[in-house]
Amino acid sequence: MIEFNNITFIYDNKPLMQHFSCCISSGEKVVLYGPSGHGKSTLLASVAGFVLPDEGSIRINGKILDSVAIQQIRRITAWLPQEFTLPFETVEELIAAPFRLKINQPSRPTKETILNHFARLGLEPELYEKRSIEISGGQRQRIMLMITALLNKKIVLLDEPTSALDPDSISLIIDYIHAMRETTVVMVSHDTRFIEAFDRKIYIGD
Repeated sequence: MIEFNNITFIYDNKPLMQHFSCCISSGEKVVLYGPSGHGKSTLLASVAGFVLPDEGSIRINGKILDSVAIQQIRRITAWLPQEFTLPFETVEELIAAPFRLKINQPSRPTKETILNHFARLGLEPELYEKRSIEISGGQRQRIMLMITALLNKKIVLLDEPTSALDPDSISLIIDYIHAMRETTVVMVSHDTRFIEAFDRKIYIGD
């Protein structure tokens, strides 16, 4: 599904990551972990083509990720970065926004589906009607994860998906991700409990 071949990233004329290779199979749940500053988030972003390696190649479904293939690969990929803004007045508008894109319209969820996912993530149904500025960081993080999952992409990329969550919410997130059985999920995390919840762990560091 995803194959990294001898990947090197260079930042400020210094190698951020050197000669990294690995294969990730379809449906696997993989956590990238290790000390900060070694290229975990850069590697994650490279799967969606937001960063291209300085050396080496990335193959997704057998196709080399290059400037020609990027748009095609992004159609099957959902990426949730660590930092994001919410330029929407209400939670309802926030959830609806990505499904207005033609490519995502077939996956548009009903309100009933949304509230079902709210329950699985420990979110109160009343949040659906709230303004975006009224929700907490942890609530926002879970809502964004839900949106990412509901897009029904083959590949999901999650950068620090539990950074704003308490232990109970982290447990719900772990169960939620495991339930995405057909989806290939690649995650970056520094949370030991979260990392240990998944079978495939890849250390990125010295």
